[in-house]
Amino acid sequence: MVVALTRRSALAAAVALITYRADPVAAAPIYAAIRRAEAADAADRKAGRHARALHRAGRPVPAGWKSYRAGLRQARTAARFDLHSLTPSTSEAAAALIAYYRDRAAASGEPATAHHAAQRRLRKVFRRPGAFNALARA
Repeated sequence: MVVALTRRSALAAAVALITYRADPVAAAPIYAAIRRAEAADAADRKAGRHARALHRAGRPVPAGWKSYRAGLRQARTAARFDLHSLTPSTSEAAAALIAYYRDRAAASGEPATAHHAAQRRLRKVFRRPGAFNALARA
């Protein structure tokens, strides 16, 4: 008996393959921490752009805006703290961490200053015991 391939079975097979391939990456906590830090950075930048747009239009910020921004900053600080507490032990994790800092520096208002701050942070991280030293190999 031959079973026809339906859209539902093709979608189920695709989801099964995606979850199978993504499982080892999701197992490493540094990748999840990088995703959380990127999301927190993006939310804070988006809120900042919105506040600037309101200011340029001469409109007041909504009630509770300061507490909302404070919550975003607190979430961003917590996400970065979680990321900074991890040590990349493989070349892939080190490359992902370097890419995170490179992208963060590029998105900042002052990329040269952010680049130097990222270099300082990465030197500290790669000096930890058990860390894959990507800076020495570069």
